Amino acid sequence: MNNGVSNAEQLDAYVALLKSYNQTTNIYSAKAYDHLPFHIRNCEILSELIGPGPVQIVDMGSGSGLPAIELSICLPQAKVMAVESKTRKTRFLDAVKQTLKLDNLTVMNADIMSLIRNQTVQPDIITAKAFAPYLKVISIGKKLARRGTRLLIPISQAQYEQVDIKTNPKIKCLNPHSGHYFLSTLF
Repeated sequence: MNNGVSNAEQLDAYVALLKSYNQTTNIYSAKAYDHLPFHIRNCEILSELIGPGPVQIVDMGSGSGLPAIELSICLPQAKVMAVESKTRKTRFLDAVKQTLKLDNLTVMNADIMSLIRNQTVQPDIITAKAFAPYLKVISIGKKLARRGTRLLIPISQAQYEQVDIKTNPKIKCLNPHSGHYFLSTLF
């Protein structure tokens, strides 16, 4: 998959593609470029939480590719499906897939609800970054999940502090590295 290229080199190439593509087609806020290293690190930590192995991952609302692109780079044995409803964004995701030769990445130009209705995938892991408020992500994820599917999503510190574990005993909040927060639940 990576043809002898390191993960760091592939991630650098991805960021370069993102910035280049973004000059003509808005897929990532140029104002957020200063925060891109944080988001790259956040997705790297997510890949560590998932761990190596042959898992099926669905990234809901993949947008500019975080975390789907990074997960496909860092977890070469995983099958990653990037689900995105906006064609301009799926064109970018397809271009990254081809350029970086990410054979374990499937890009799907579809609304997540149509994927749920068709039940064409049985994910082991569901993730989403900046897709919707976490309670909505849990609700949608539950419709896509099968028994044993794990939802693992990056959340902000404010969301982390607001999660009421007493009302949602199946939800776990993780803070594996300073400043990086995740919500996890098993369906």
